[in-house]
Amino acid sequence: MSFVVCLFVMVFLSACQTEGLKQDAGRKPLNETVQKATNPPGDITRMQLQSSYRHFKNTTDQYVILPRVFLPYDGVIIPGLAADGKRDYYSLLRFEMPVIQQHNSRLHAVNAFGLSDTNLTHGVVFPQSWGSLALGYGMLLPTATEKALGMGKWQAGPAGLVTYQGFPGWQMTVFAQQFFSFAGDANRADQNFMSFQPVVVKPFPGGYFLIFDPIMKFDWKNKDYIIPLNLGFGMALSKNLTFYLQPEYVVNGSTHDAFAIRLNINFMP
Repeated sequence: MSFVVCLFVMVFLSACQTEGLKQDAGRKPLNETVQKATNPPGDITRMQLQSSYRHFKNTTDQYVILPRVFLPYDGVIIPGLAADGKRDYYSLLRFEMPVIQQHNSRLHAVNAFGLSDTNLTHGVVFPQSWGSLALGYGMLLPTATEKALGMGKWQAGPAGLVTYQGFPGWQMTVFAQQFFSFAGDANRADQNFMSFQPVVVKPFPGGYFLIFDPIMKFDWKNKDYIIPLNLGFGMALSKNLTFYLQPEYVVNGSTHDAFAIRLNINFMP
């Protein structure tokens, strides 16, 4: 939790220092920054650092540092393949590698610190007049350094995304990934689940915004449907830096009643 507080203080100080820049730049550039930073299939390189604290009903406390990188490039999956320079489509690679520390004074088996499983998503984005459509695949790599921090299975499956910008002043996205395990530790459970994320962003003048972006997990094998709800408040600090602070509460599933607080910093070089 101390890391979250430190990051928040750092962002607050940056906000104070950039207030003059905001006034000089005007509203439009900062609103454009918000649109670029919160558009999941955007064709701009982005680096995110997400820091979270989560408390589960079994008294487990979990701290997560999640680096996330978005890398767009011309071509169909392979750089340069079928690239005609018209930007009718482009490929997007998203990479996540969480670092987790968790502790429970009663259930010592969950106590762990290290890397979790790596999430790799790769697809082709087709911009449309009303938004964008993306199709591709996702992979979960068993990179966890402790048993309690990962699933121990190689997993892969289709991924898809739709973004709709037809309502003025709103941006809406649906992102889904289906995972099936196909290799890994034979002593670990096979996996068959969908990760489903609706993203709704409401920007306001001056570079402020609200964001709703819970990641839901539908475990078909175990009939466990984890549904969190959240709402974040954020702002653009400059033309290439945004952040938002977001509480979250799980309303359904095996982690029902879990509470989280999250800080997300987005940098666009």
